[in-house]
Amino acid sequence: MAMRARTAAGVRRWSTRVPDVPAGSVADHAVDWLVLTYRLPAKPPSLRATVHRKLRAAGAVYLLPACAAAPLSSPAERAMRQAQATIVAAGGSATLLTGRALVGEPELTGAFDAVRDVEYEDVITGCRDALAELEELATARDFRYQLPWDKDIGLRQLTARCRAVSGQDLLGAPQAEAAAAALARYRSALDEYAARIK
Repeated sequence: MAMRARTAAGVRRWSTRVPDVPAGSVADHAVDWLVLTYRLPAKPPSLRATVHRKLRAAGAVYLLPACAAAPLSSPAERAMRQAQATIVAAGGSATLLTGRALVGEPELTGAFDAVRDVEYEDVITGCRDALAELEELATARDFRYQLPWDKDIGLRQLTARCRAVSGQDLLGAPQAEAAAAALARYRSALDEYAARIK
């Protein structure tokens, strides 16, 4: 893959280097996108799910049934190249492109943010449910030694999930701060519960 880069002298040169883009920094400038279009063979039928899973793990969103896009980053490119190789090895065809949206950038970034927001909402819901359980236990004055350990496992899982979503959230989805705040509330409530165990 090659990208054009403008030098200080204004001359365009081609570069094959894929930039590592830290989370939250892409929204400050025009977004370069990776787009994978593909056609799957009829068999095996499980290939569709495998490809879909690989692309979702890369943080890609589907623009059409066989066309996925993600903001350009090294991890997304690696994952999309792996999906492309999987498709071709199974007898299908796939093309991986990079570029900028000429028209429809707000809709594309909106679709990407919407997927991240759903994932962040899962974290928020998990924290909300765990907080409700802790409040019920505290109201019932049920302070058992083992419970904080069990709840801490849940907190670590939700934190890891939020970190994974954040790693794909190159555009700064609106629910990112709410998810971080929900995790902080859960962590604080768990600390308070543990402090009341005698």
